[in-house]
Amino acid sequence: MPHRKLPPPGLATARDACALLWLLPFLFCLGCSGNIGPAGHTPNGGDAGCVEPPPADGSDAGVPADVLIPSRLLRRSALALRGEPPTDEEYAALEAAGSEAAQRAYVSAFVDRTIQEPTFYRTLFETARDWFNIPPVGPTADPPEYGLQQQRSIVRCPEGTPKAGAWKYFRDDKDACQGLKPDGTPAEERSLEAWWAPGATTRLVGFAASVSPTGQSYDASGFPVTVNCATAGPVANCGCGPAAARCHADTGSYPGWEDYGLHSPQGQRRLVAEEPARLFAHLGWHDRPMTDLILGNYSVGPTRLQAAYVMQGLAGELTYLLEDDSWWRPSRFASAPVDPDHRQGDPTAWREYSVPARNPFFLEERDYRYDPRTQSTAMKGIPAAGMLTSLGFLSAYPRERVRGARALEMLACEELSPPQGQEFNEYKRDPGTEGTCQHCHRRLDPAAIHFKRFAKVGHGFEGHGATYPMPGVGKVWHWPARWRTGEYPYHSDPFSHWNRWYMPDTLLTPVTQAQADANPEAVFIDFLPAEHTLLGQTSDGTVGPLGFAKLIVASGSFDRCVVRHLHAQVMGRDIDPAKEAGYLEDQVARFISGGRKVRPYVKSLTQSDLFQRGR
Repeated sequence: MPHRKLPPPGLATARDACALLWLLPFLFCLGCSGNIGPAGHTPNGGDAGCVEPPPADGSDAGVPADVLIPSRLLRRSALALRGEPPTDEEYAALEAAGSEAAQRAYVSAFVDRTIQEPTFYRTLFETARDWFNIPPVGPTADPPEYGLQQQRSIVRCPEGTPKAGAWKYFRDDKDACQGLKPDGTPAEERSLEAWWAPGATTRLVGFAASVSPTGQSYDASGFPVTVNCATAGPVANCGCGPAAARCHADTGSYPGWEDYGLHSPQGQRRLVAEEPARLFAHLGWHDRPMTDLILGNYSVGPTRLQAAYVMQGLAGELTYLLEDDSWWRPSRFASAPVDPDHRQGDPTAWREYSVPARNPFFLEERDYRYDPRTQSTAMKGIPAAGMLTSLGFLSAYPRERVRGARALEMLACEELSPPQGQEFNEYKRDPGTEGTCQHCHRRLDPAAIHFKRFAKVGHGFEGHGATYPMPGVGKVWHWPARWRTGEYPYHSDPFSHWNRWYMPDTLLTPVTQAQADANPEAVFIDFLPAEHTLLGQTSDGTVGPLGFAKLIVASGSFDRCVVRHLHAQVMGRDIDPAKEAGYLEDQVARFISGGRKVRPYVKSLTQSDLFQRGR
C-alpha cells in the first residue's frame, strides 16, 4: 500500500488554524443556546436566553442577530398558540400596520388576543392529552365490558308493545314491555325526573320501577338471598332508585357500546380518559395555579362523567347521595365555571365540580393522616388530589406501581431507565432493596405506596357488575382476616396481587410482620414514613395521592416538569435539565412569580429574545 504524502508542516499549521476559525462560530452558538452562562433579559422583561451580542459596526450595528421579520414572528406565534398558521386576513392586517415597530406591536396584540380565545383552550387540552397519554379504561372481557359505570343498563320498550317508550332493564325482565311480571301479574310502573333527562318526565316499567326496600338475589352457590336495595344497588329485582340514579339510559344499538365507543364525545369511557387533560386546560383557561392539577380538591366533567363518582360513593353505601341532585339538575350548577365551548348550566359542558361532593371518600381535608400500624378504626378515605384521584387515571393503571411510575414520569419528568454495567445484591423478596430491579424501585416504590387504596373486582357487563373497592376505607371495603390466605373467594385479583406484593418489611409496605398479623389491613399503608424520602423530600404524613403530590411540588420537580412541557409547546423544544440547568431554573422562577399560571408564562415566552429569533 503506497504511503500517503503528508503536507508541509507550515501548510498543516495553517489548515489547523483555519479549522479553528471555522469552529469558533459553532462554539459561540453553543455558548448562546442557553447551555452555559446566565440568561439575559430583553427590555420588556421577557426571557432572552443567552443572547448573541449585536454587531458593533456596519449597517446592522445595534440590531440583534437573526431577529425574525414580523410575518415570520406572527406565523410562529400562531402555530405555538393555536396549532395553525395565520389567516390571509391576519397577514393583511399585519402589513396594514405600517412600520416594523407597528407590525411587532400587532404581533404582540395578536398573542394577547389569541390566549383569550377558545382555540387556546383547545391547544392546552391537546398538549396535555399528548403529554399525559392516559389510555381509556381497558375492557375487562369482550367489548363493551369496561366497568366503571356501576349503573344498570335500561332500554326503551319498542313500538308496538303496551309500554312503548318506557324504560326497562335490558336483561332479566323480558315481560316488562308487556306490562307483566314474570308471574303474570301487572308490572310496576313509575314516572319521575331522571338524572339524564332533567326537566322531562321519564317512565320506568318492570323491576326498574320498583321502590321496594328489599330485593331477591342469589349467592355464589345459587341460593336465594334477600338484599337491601338501598345499599345493594340495582341488582336482581331492585329498582333504579330516586332520579333513576342507579341506572343509565342506553340508546345505542347494543347496551354498553354508547358509553364504550371512543367515537362518542359523551361516551363515559372517553370522558374519564380525557378528564386529566381537560382539568389542565381548565386551569390554564381560568387562570388557576397549575399546582391545582394535583393538589386541588376539584375537577371538571359533564354530568355523565360525574355520575361515575356518585356511583363510587354509593358503592361505599353513602346512600344519602341518592337524594342529592346537585350533580344532574342544571339549576344547581348554573354558575359553575365551564370550558369556552359550552354555556354554563349545560349538562354536557366540562364544568368545575367538587370531587368530595360527588364521592365523599375522596376527602375535602388537605392534611388527613391515617396510620394503620397504630389506628384500628376504619379510614375515612383519601384526600382528593386533582387528576391523581381521577377515575380515569386510577382505573387505566390498575396497579399501584404502574400508577406511581406514570405519575413520576408525567408530573415530575422522571426517567426510569434500566441500569447498565452495575452489580446488585441477590433478589429474594423486595424489589425495592434487592436485585437489579431496585435501580428503579428505590425511586418508584416510595411513589407507588401512595396509590394503594383503589382496586377492581370482577368485570363490567353493560355498565354494571365490576366494583372498585377502596380497601380499608369506610364500612364496606373490609374482609375477614383470611383474605391474606388467598383461599376462595379471595384467590383472584385484587387479593392475589395484594397477597403477593404487599409483603411486610419491604419498601412498598414498611410495616412489621407483627403489625400485619395484628391488623392485616396495615399492609395498605399509603404514606411515606419519616425514614424514607421521595425526590429528597420527607412526607408530612398525608395519605394517598395527595401525599405524593405534596412531595413532588416541594421538591420543585413538578414546576420544572410543567415549565418544560409549556416551553416545548411554545418554543418547539424541551429544556435539557442537565445541560441547561441555569436556563431551566430561570424559567421556573418566572413561572412561579406569575402565580404558576399558564397565560403569564406563555406570554413571557413569546416576548423572549429566543422566541423572536426563531430559536
